[in-house]
Amino acid sequence: MDVKLIEYLKNFLSKNDIDGLIVNSTNEFLVEYNLLEINSRYHLTEFTGSTGDVLFTQDKIYLFVDTRYHEQADNQVNHEYIDVVKMPLSQSFLNALTEIVPAYFKLGIISTKTSKKFYDNLTKKLQQKNSTIKLLNNDPVMEYKKDSIKETNYNIFKIDTEIAGITPDEKYTKIKEYLDSNFNILVTSLEDIAYLTNLRSYDFEYSAIFPAKAIINENKAIIFTNCTLPYIGEYFEVRTLPEYETAIKSIDKAELFIDEAQLTIYDYKLINQSNKILPSYFKLYKTVKNDNEIAHLKHCFERSDKALKIVYDMLNSETIYSEYDYYEALIKSMKENGALSLSFKPIVAAGSNTSIIHYSTPSKEKMVNDGDLLLIDYGGYYEGGLATDTTRTFIKGTPNSEQKAAYTAVLKAFLNACYNKYNKKSAYFNIDKIARETIEKSISEDFAFAHGTGHGVGIGVHEIPPRVSSSDAAKTKIIENTVFSIEPGVYKEGWGGIRLENTVYAKYEEDKITMNSLSHFPFEIKLVDFSSMNDYEKYYYMKWQANACLL
Repeated sequence: MDVKLIEYLKNFLSKNDIDGLIVNSTNEFLVEYNLLEINSRYHLTEFTGSTGDVLFTQDKIYLFVDTRYHEQADNQVNHEYIDVVKMPLSQSFLNALTEIVPAYFKLGIISTKTSKKFYDNLTKKLQQKNSTIKLLNNDPVMEYKKDSIKETNYNIFKIDTEIAGITPDEKYTKIKEYLDSNFNILVTSLEDIAYLTNLRSYDFEYSAIFPAKAIINENKAIIFTNCTLPYIGEYFEVRTLPEYETAIKSIDKAELFIDEAQLTIYDYKLINQSNKILPSYFKLYKTVKNDNEIAHLKHCFERSDKALKIVYDMLNSETIYSEYDYYEALIKSMKENGALSLSFKPIVAAGSNTSIIHYSTPSKEKMVNDGDLLLIDYGGYYEGGLATDTTRTFIKGTPNSEQKAAYTAVLKAFLNACYNKYNKKSAYFNIDKIARETIEKSISEDFAFAHGTGHGVGIGVHEIPPRVSSSDAAKTKIIENTVFSIEPGVYKEGWGGIRLENTVYAKYEEDKITMNSLSHFPFEIKLVDFSSMNDYEKYYYMKWQANACLL
């Protein structure tokens, strides 16, 4: 814990006449998997989760984490300085934050790391308490750490059109067809820019992106970046990132499309209000995968499945290995089977550690002994810059009855959610509902299903849309060729957890929608209690196992 940083921030509050400061986990591009060395929240708290922000005040440091990170945060932070605010599944950071902020509070937020949407919603909430926001353009944590931050060199490559299925020029032409003249689209999501340009880089850890912003207009698509890019296409122009601000300010009396969830409040303040501001749905372009992308993903998951076999073989040998041994062997196997990078840090958790949903510290001391569960959540990137994501839970030796009951409950939830009879009116919400209801009927309340049933998968391993959860955002109709995970799980602190995850794509068959799995690794037969499965579940389990193979 850097006590000097805490004192530095307290002085910062006094100098800026504010009562508190939001310390973000993201960077100025609002990415999910931010590098830890440029993650302000990490430097302050030492918590390594991919999400979770901080309210810093003179008296307390509040770290807000969702259900995936409750145990992890408790294990990683110094509780002498930090209060962990454990948000339930149904609560957002916005609501949890405003519950803690008192009346007449002056809150500082970093304008370059806060979305326009979050800023607007927070402003409304705080006005009800007569509290105010002060926008700050510089992050004091990054100012404090600036001498220790190294610059990243990005090696950017163009993916094959045979994989992408469409060229950047063709994408630009399609976008232009749907819009009137004198339009401008601000694109600030790095995944959206990677999609638009067919360019990827694996230098930003657990991502296939590179730092850039874009403006698409009736004449061209301008990419603003300090990176050296390959030739993109006839309709593309590359400028330096500092020129982006000037370009935004110069747009006048035009239709300007923005995504308020991805545009920072800093960038929004640059916009000339003579423009007609309209919502952008650009992110939807990459949500629906074309046939070439689906074919490529199938090949990616074949190799990803092969990589997991090393874990299965090690677990079923007589040798006792540690969590770290499995972690190292898995990463090596991923690379040997063609992965060019990882789509996230693999989760390799044994025994009671399996209840830590995003367990991130595989231990050399934690041995996997007979009777221990082993949970593996892993994914990679290949030639096309699309992520894989799979989870399996195994058992070393012979399971006990409670382990079998928990595993079978999760397996039943997956089978019912995946093979239910959906139609074109069905929503992603329905998939979550089926999985959640199956678990509620199958296991005691001691076990918690503490996360959504799934998420979109694409250039980012967590792609939005779609969401597969109980939230309102998931109440959208299932669209053909969307790719997403189905990953029910149950967890009990001190006991452990079970999670099974398969990435699938939706397919229309007349009025029906079927889920087609991209991952085909078999389930752990030793953990299946057939006596608690109905005929429908047994049929689909046997069908799955017949189509899967230990490669």
